[in-house]
Amino acid sequence: MSFIYRKAAQMLMKCSKGDGIKDVLFKKEDQSIKKIYFIVHKSMEDLDIFNKIYNTHLSKICKNKYLGIVLLCVLIHRKKIDGGGELKREILKKEKEIFKLYNNLKNNNDVKINILTKYFIIYLNDNPNIVNEIKTLLPIENDEDVENLYKICTSKVKNLIDSIYYKNDKIRILDKSSGLVVKSANIQKGMTIVDVCSSPGSKAILSLLNLENKGYLICIEKSKTRCYTLIREILKNNEYIGYYTNENMSETDKINIDKKDLFINNENNIYYIKHKNNELIIKIYNCDFLKLTHKDFQEIGDIDVVFVDPSCSSSGMPDFVHKENMRKVFLQTKQIENDKNKQNEKDEKYNSYNIYSDISEERIPKVPNTLIDKIKNLSNFQKDILNHALVTIKTAKTFVYSTCSFFEEENEQVIKNVLEKNSEFSIENAGTDKFLFKNGKYEFSDKCVRTFPNRDNCRGIFICKMCRK
Repeated sequence: MSFIYRKAAQMLMKCSKGDGIKDVLFKKEDQSIKKIYFIVHKSMEDLDIFNKIYNTHLSKICKNKYLGIVLLCVLIHRKKIDGGGELKREILKKEKEIFKLYNNLKNNNDVKINILTKYFIIYLNDNPNIVNEIKTLLPIENDEDVENLYKICTSKVKNLIDSIYYKNDKIRILDKSSGLVVKSANIQKGMTIVDVCSSPGSKAILSLLNLENKGYLICIEKSKTRCYTLIREILKNNEYIGYYTNENMSETDKINIDKKDLFINNENNIYYIKHKNNELIIKIYNCDFLKLTHKDFQEIGDIDVVFVDPSCSSSGMPDFVHKENMRKVFLQTKQIENDKNKQNEKDEKYNSYNIYSDISEERIPKVPNTLIDKIKNLSNFQKDILNHALVTIKTAKTFVYSTCSFFEEENEQVIKNVLEKNSEFSIENAGTDKFLFKNGKYEFSDKCVRTFPNRDNCRGIFICKMCRK
């Protein structure tokens, strides 16, 4: 049997423990990386189907479920399995039954989330004709909802990435959901903005576009590696200069962004970037936001908008379906039985519940059994972050809370909890009627934005706009 299949099975096992597919694959250089990526990606794409086939035809002859699913994937997509061995021979004996079951399951597969559009911004810089130039080469369109945002069919994204404009950092791909978050803030030229949990930088970069080269942006990011990513993304726009370790931003304080090790090991935790016209300053805190106090924001003066986008389950992201399938397929039964906090455990209907059935019908899904503890912890963290922002940044007028999660526990329940502690805030419309959620059970639900991939052609996002009375 080909050694590649065993490597792919190992990669699949690592992904099942929560690692991202790209993180797993690129940890070590491997000449067969493209083949392994294809196998792992395709295995994850139809994981629920391959799991049912494995349980029906392979569970007794192949105790390694990861390897069994990889071999099923290879057989289905390549119509053959390389190498030899008893396991291969046993699988090929059942080839007709395997293909028949796969086709039946594929045709009857549950609803999936498909996003057929990719979004991006274009840096005009010193070339005001760049948009028209790109439009002559590629079928791009202006987005109808977010200013300065462009869209292209997913099938044409490779052409966009292969273009000289993308390779020269004139284009940045991001999701429309980030654009809706920034749009809710109604940013104007010259404003002062704070972006909490800022990396990877989509909201920060869109905010900079709306500031129109004048204003003040404060970014806060705890992780050094993510903070480094944030700085790199901002500096891809050559209108920005930096980064600096001193607010005077003299050339002696400037650091080459390519010196990643210097950044990671540096004890300094505040960095600066400026626009070339010197009228727009970016201050970046590499620290735990919960450790900042009101004194850290006093010197800034009045703050117009604070974005609060804490860590979440990412259930609104396209790859969440793969992660959820991983949990269902590979989570050991013992883990569920030993977890006393699992709710509805004896309810078979709930245990077979597919959140995407609700999402496709534009309903808020329930939290799957395998995620209950994680969501509870995330919800508590989100409440802490948002409450700390409202209490600490006393000179701010508007706070925009957002997550890329569908779950009520990370969204409406967080807002309700924080409002009860901060009565001086009210909820305002976070978007246009097109995106406001009309079917919620909370008094403020219809003022919050909720997007659904099949309807809005973007990731799932929740947005709530809170303003001081």
